[in-house]
Amino acid sequence: MRDKEVYLKIQQIIETRRKLLSAKESSLAKEKFLHMFEYCLNLMKEEYLLILQNSYFRKCYKFWWMDYYCKSSYYRKRLVAITSFVSLFEMIYENFNDISTFTNTF
Repeated sequence: MRDKEVYLKIQQIIETRRKLLSAKESSLAKEKFLHMFEYCLNLMKEEYLLILQNSYFRKCYKFWWMDYYCKSSYYRKRLVAITSFVSLFEMIYENFNDISTFTNTF
């Protein structure tokens, strides 16, 4: 997967999650997506989880990563984290179409 594609896919996943979280009604598709999202985050390596959460899923100050990494290391690790998350999410999305099968794995 090319870098540009990965960044586009993570933005699509984030936007879908944001819309579902703000939606008033509850549906099976909403529940399934949010479970898959959390499941993927739980499977991530701790270092990559930190990067994903602070860069995309939480409100953090813009340069939070400076306390942990040099600039080149952060960008390299962020790309690995995003690529891993997107690949994992796509694999789980394709293989867990039945919500009952998916929720039993928690």
